[in-house]
Amino acid sequence: MIHHDFNYACFIIKDNEKKQFMIKQDFYIANIIARHLSGEITPEESTQLEGWRREDSAHEDLFQKICSKENLKKHVEKGASFNTATGWLEVQKRIRKSNNRERMMKIFRYAAAVLVPVFFVGITLKYTDHGHSSDKSVLIAQPILPGAAKAILTLDNGETINLNKETADALRKIEGTHIQVDSTTLNYQLAQSTPVLVKPVYNKVEIPRGGEYALVLSDGTKVHLNSMSSLRFPVAFTTGKKEVELQGEAYFEVNKTGQPFIVNANGMQVEVLGTTFNISAYPDEEYRTTLVNGSVKVSAEKGESLILKPSQQATIALGSNSIQVRTVDTSFYTSWVKGKINFKDQRLEDIMKTLSRWYDMNVVYENEGLKNIRFGCNLNRYEEITPFVKLLEKTEEVHVKIEGNTIIFNN
Repeated sequence: MIHHDFNYACFIIKDNEKKQFMIKQDFYIANIIARHLSGEITPEESTQLEGWRREDSAHEDLFQKICSKENLKKHVEKGASFNTATGWLEVQKRIRKSNNRERMMKIFRYAAAVLVPVFFVGITLKYTDHGHSSDKSVLIAQPILPGAAKAILTLDNGETINLNKETADALRKIEGTHIQVDSTTLNYQLAQSTPVLVKPVYNKVEIPRGGEYALVLSDGTKVHLNSMSSLRFPVAFTTGKKEVELQGEAYFEVNKTGQPFIVNANGMQVEVLGTTFNISAYPDEEYRTTLVNGSVKVSAEKGESLILKPSQQATIALGSNSIQVRTVDTSFYTSWVKGKINFKDQRLEDIMKTLSRWYDMNVVYENEGLKNIRFGCNLNRYEEITPFVKLLEKTEEVHVKIEGNTIIFNN
């Protein structure tokens, strides 16, 4: 097996900022064209794509070639070998096999041509059967299945209820609030005549490993909770200030009511009036607030605060009280709500932390150095894990073995 140092490849790229910009642009345009073909492109991305096509006749020629019926048909016929993750990993594999700068840059110039066809996962799934594979390199005892909607509700009196569609009758009118539950969502609705409470009544929703659940608060705010997360909240907001407590990750769609809505997350505080944003505040990980639209105020535990604009992300490093802000593609941080998991140039250890929460699995590294290999790929959140680990194997950077509910990486 050929071994190459991906960090070295990154080092070469960083030697030349202009080339680095060109590389990033190629990857970005490839992604946009793929989203255009799958029907997922946003209005902003569509405008950017149109601008890129007008820049140069070569760009338009490449776009037309990629979108041609002949090209689509050719790649649909390739069937199961054809998906988003394969695209990222194949390009990374080629980069690592490049032994000189000139060849590397040539590969990057054609990154769009390599990436875009294999981004057609949404198209190929319609016409191909993924139930078979000739790849025998990954040792698998049994498949590791994805998570599902499940949660535990703890009432103010300490009573706990496992949330599923069978427990709807167990939830009753509590302190002026009607609670409805189905297989995926817990919905709090104020009764027509809500009594004034002496003190707030709190409930708590906890999501275990391998779970997710949605919650609608009494003011209409919708909260999507990810695996190993919890939200503590009042069953009815009776004062001017609305506060909830989050651990883990959640995607908020806050109703505009004129009252501030505050999320306290392990020392980080996010205050909004009406907006859509994602918070990730898992223990032992960097805290992140990603703003999709509207405006939020982010505060650190010791008082530093700032205002975020759409497409900005505030991060607080582990053990730090300093807030860093950067501009990001928000879809990478919110895709889990739409059934996808996106990774872009991330460490294998960080990727597997995310996946282990959702797939409720364990991960073992027989070589500590494997944790720092970087990958990028897009996954369907509701598919079992085997296709992904097979793709990792194809990069020739790691070998993978699955034993029960444990994934073992070695080289």
